[in-house]
Amino acid sequence: MGYGEVIADSWKRQTLLNVVRLRYADAPVFLDVASVINSYSVAGKTSASAQLPEGAAPNVFSLGAEGSWSNTPTVTYQPLLGDRFTRSMLQPVPPAAVFQLIQSGWPVDLVLRSVVGSINGLRNSRYGVMADPGFDALVEAMARIQRAGNMGIRVDSRKDRGSVVVVLRRAEADAPTTRDARVVSDLLGLATDSAEFDVTYGLASRGAGEVALLTRSMLELLIELGFGVDLPAAHVAAGRVTPGLLKAGDAPRAASIVRIRSGTEMPADSYAAVPYKGHWYWIDDNDIASKRMFTFLLILSSLAETGQGLAAPVVTVPSR
Repeated sequence: MGYGEVIADSWKRQTLLNVVRLRYADAPVFLDVASVINSYSVAGKTSASAQLPEGAAPNVFSLGAEGSWSNTPTVTYQPLLGDRFTRSMLQPVPPAAVFQLIQSGWPVDLVLRSVVGSINGLRNSRYGVMADPGFDALVEAMARIQRAGNMGIRVDSRKDRGSVVVVLRRAEADAPTTRDARVVSDLLGLATDSAEFDVTYGLASRGAGEVALLTRSMLELLIELGFGVDLPAAHVAAGRVTPGLLKAGDAPRAASIVRIRSGTEMPADSYAAVPYKGHWYWIDDNDIASKRMFTFLLILSSLAETGQGLAAPVVTVPSR
């Protein structure tokens, strides 16, 4: 269990450090734990001796004991480079994965606001620029439909490719879910009586009954999270960090999807904390929204690995 805790903690800290590094226009570095091999040994020894006394010598009996224990773990790391880096970090998240995450129980607002750049031309917030009003209205309506349990997906097999179909179940004409379904249909340009739509990748749909998702890559998402860093004022004034698309004084600015604090001292209690350029950067342990977003990012990074990767970390413990 100890090895699992260490790997999980290092995964969080590495991801947080890369978010901060990207905000400083520094190159991210990703190391995968290829294997963990633990070899330990336990040994013990006892002894006793006695001798016949000569004369009046009192020390004629002796006892002795000794033991040893050694633990020599070997951790193997491999940097994420080349084709694996391209697959994991630069390729957009497949639209099918977006709705599968929603179907598995992740909230619609969390998934769409983080992973999706635009949906049928409705633009999400990006680098401090606010989202289109229609995008926010769409997310809120779909979130209400999800909470009512009236959203599902299925995969239809086709000769050229598989098609992901999102189904919005309708109730009575004046039911809240039905009204939300109409809002979704209107915003996406679907037929009013349409209860389902195909999902594809792209900026704009090719016709009625289809919804185009322009999804983000993992690298884009890390950069987006970087705009939630509370930067030291001295670093901003010196031009050491990348600016947002909006200049200082421009309003309004979009709310960040995560809050990363900074300071000169190591925080006493944090979800994850890393030092960088003389400052500490961390996510508060009581900031549940940022913690949930960051955990979702870690899970998403695992889904982004589409090719054949290394074997999962293995703990080898010899039996007694």
